[in-house]
Amino acid sequence: MSGHDRCRSVRTPFTVVRADGASHTWAVELRLDPAEPVFNGHYRGFPIFAGVFLVETAHRAALDRPPADAPGLRLARLESARFLHPAYPGDTLTFTLRWTRDAAGWVCRATAATERNPVARIRLRYEDTGAAAPLALPDFSGPLELPSGVGPLSLPEVMSRIPHRDEMLLIDRVLTFTPGEQVTAEKAVTYGEPWYRHLDGEAKDPAAYAYPIGPLMESFNQAAAVLATAGKANTDVLAEEVLMLGSYTQLAFGAPVFPGDTLEHSVRLARTIDDIQIFEGATRVRGEVVLTVSQAVLARRPADRLLQA
Repeated sequence: MSGHDRCRSVRTPFTVVRADGASHTWAVELRLDPAEPVFNGHYRGFPIFAGVFLVETAHRAALDRPPADAPGLRLARLESARFLHPAYPGDTLTFTLRWTRDAAGWVCRATAATERNPVARIRLRYEDTGAAAPLALPDFSGPLELPSGVGPLSLPEVMSRIPHRDEMLLIDRVLTFTPGEQVTAEKAVTYGEPWYRHLDGEAKDPAAYAYPIGPLMESFNQAAAVLATAGKANTDVLAEEVLMLGSYTQLAFGAPVFPGDTLEHSVRLARTIDDIQIFEGATRVRGEVVLTVSQAVLARRPADRLLQA
């Protein structure tokens, strides 16, 4: 989606701590600076490093250390990601990456850990650099367009449901909303977002302005969070519960997104299991599918339980 190494969602660059080019294995470290903009508003009073940025950091580390015999690579799919424990401001994350090749292309398997706990397991699939093939909608278990519903919801109404604030509130309005079923939401991409602040001067390469995958996935997740909180608002995670991303399965990335584009997310609640909700859907820009999500799992967890982990 965005392989340009100057457009980062995290300010502190990672440091290579171990390298074995022969086995295509690398280890990199990233200290989570408490001043990092991704902590603003995610969540107030309980900042955590969102799972989407664990995926993005693994992706950027992979592009920084590709296999020696690989051509230019483009991220095609996030095949799986499982988030095990949260990471907090001040933590040092160690990512271990291992490249393998199969008949369909290159795969990077990444694990992330803090000094205390394993944090994530991530599997990324890459294709040769080139224009992304148009994405088709997967065969979801229900419609991705509903003719009616509650809504639209204004931005204040969205903020009355979910805890995201400041620079991490990444949906602007809800177009349609049917509790327990589906939501469509919009997000206007702008150059004023924090992901673009560290471009080196006025970059001439248009690819430098491609929207990073972290906020793209997070914007989709926040649309899902509107559905997840339909029965019970979740605006104060300390008084209520933390809405956590548990896992992803089979996300596909299409053409890049740029400032001036408007993301339109269509998210469907596939099923609910106790305190876990499973979502599927897609994101379009001017009718073109730029992201498909086969499964995103959200769960509520008490903040004090997470702090004890």
